[in-house]
Amino acid sequence: MRSRSSLLKIEQFYSALLNNRRDLFVYLPPGYGEESGRRYPVLYVHDGQNIFHPAFNGYSWNLHETADRLVQNGLMEEIIIVGIANMGMQRSDEFTHELEGVDYLRDKVDIRPIGQLYEQFITDELMPYIDSLFRTKKGPEHTAMMGSSRGGQVTYHIGMRRPDLFGKLAILSPYFYCVDPVTLEEARQYHTWTDKVPLSRIWIDSGSCEGTLILEKHVREATESLLRLGYKPDDELVYYLDPTGTHSEKDWAARVASPLLHMFGVKGAPAKLSLEGEEIAGIRGPEMRLNPITEFDSGFKMSLLRADYAAEDGTILEMREDGTLVPGREGETAVKVSYGGLSATRSIRVAGELKEHVTLELLVHVPADTPETAALYSWIPLRREAGEPGLYSARLTVPLNAAFEYRISRGDGAVEADQAGQAVTRFYKAEADGRLELTVHSWKNPR
Repeated sequence: MRSRSSLLKIEQFYSALLNNRRDLFVYLPPGYGEESGRRYPVLYVHDGQNIFHPAFNGYSWNLHETADRLVQNGLMEEIIIVGIANMGMQRSDEFTHELEGVDYLRDKVDIRPIGQLYEQFITDELMPYIDSLFRTKKGPEHTAMMGSSRGGQVTYHIGMRRPDLFGKLAILSPYFYCVDPVTLEEARQYHTWTDKVPLSRIWIDSGSCEGTLILEKHVREATESLLRLGYKPDDELVYYLDPTGTHSEKDWAARVASPLLHMFGVKGAPAKLSLEGEEIAGIRGPEMRLNPITEFDSGFKMSLLRADYAAEDGTILEMREDGTLVPGREGETAVKVSYGGLSATRSIRVAGELKEHVTLELLVHVPADTPETAALYSWIPLRREAGEPGLYSARLTVPLNAAFEYRISRGDGAVEADQAGQAVTRFYKAEADGRLELTVHSWKNPR
C-alpha cells in the first residue's frame, strides 16, 4: 500500500537575524517515506499557520489536500511544502521591503520595514536548515515561493531579488497598493524592476470581490510591468482573475491547484473558454477590460493576458489584445475571443458616459444590547448617529463595480449573527448610487 503524505510541525524555530522564534509546518509527499534515495522540489509558503490548518476566520488553504489530489491524479510531481508562520503584529514589518516605489509611510499601519532581513532569514537560516533536515532538490529550477496578500507582496520582492534561489513564484491577491477605503487615496507598495530576471514560472492572481483592499487594476498594472520585461504571457507568466474570489483563505484554497500545476505540474489541453467581465462600457469613464478564462482538462484555469478578439461592429467598439475595450459610439455589439481552437462571445453595450465612482449611504441598525461605546465596522468604520439610538452610518464613494464580501463587526470582535447563531456574511457591488440599510438582529461573541 502506498504511503500517505504527512504533516510535521517544527516548533519555535529560532532566527538569530530577526531575534524571534516561529513555528514551521512541513508537508512531506506520499512517496517520501518509501524512496529513501529520492529528493524533492520545495515550495516555501508565507503565513504557514493558515495553509494546512484553519486561520482566525475558520478557513484554511488545505494545501496538503490539494497537493495530495494532484499527485494522486498524476498531474503534479511530488514536492515538499514548508509553511513559514508569520509573527502576528510583526507580519507587516517582515513582509515589507524598503525599496524604491514602496510607499510604506502611507500604509494603513505603522511599518518598520525589515523585509530584507526577513528575506535573509529565509535564504541564510531557514533554507539551509530545511536542506539539512529533508531530502530536497536544490537550485532555482526546483525551488518556489508562494504567498497571499502581504505574503504575495513579499513573495514578489524576494523572488525578483533572488532568482538564483527561487525560480518559481505564486503571488495570490498581492497587496501592491494601500487604498484608503474612505478617501480612496492610493499608496503604491511594490518596486518595479527594469530588467528581466531568470524566473521560469510566475503566477499572479486576484479576485473580483476583494473590495478596495485589492483592486484588480493594481494587480494587472504590476503584471503588465512584468510582461514589458519580456516574460512570455500565458506561458512563463500566468494571470488569473477569479470572478467570484474574495480576500479569504477559502478562495485561495479554491484556486490554489492552478498555481501548483503552473509551477510543478501538467496543465493539459484547453477544454473550455468563457468571456467574463462587465457588460457595459462608456465612451467617457473608467477603462474596462474583459476577462477571458480558459479552463484546461486538468482543472487548471487562467485568464488570457493576450488573445485574439473581434468586435462584430468595429464602429461601436474596438478591442486590444489585452482585453481592453475601446468604445467608439453608443450601441451594442458582440465581442468574440479565440484561443486554442476555442471561442466565446459576449454582448457589450456602449454608453456615452459611466461614472468613475458611485456614492453610497450605508445605515446599520444594531440590537439594543449593543454597548454604547462599541466601535462598528463593515469594510470601513461606521459612526454612531447622534440622537438615533442603535443607528450607525457611513457615507462614502466607491469605485464603480468594486465588489465586497464583508461582515458587520464590533471592535471587541463580535460579529453579526443569524437566528441560528452563525456569523452573517454580506455582499455589496458598487453598480449605482444608492442607499443600503441593514439590520443586525444579534451578535456572535468572540471565543
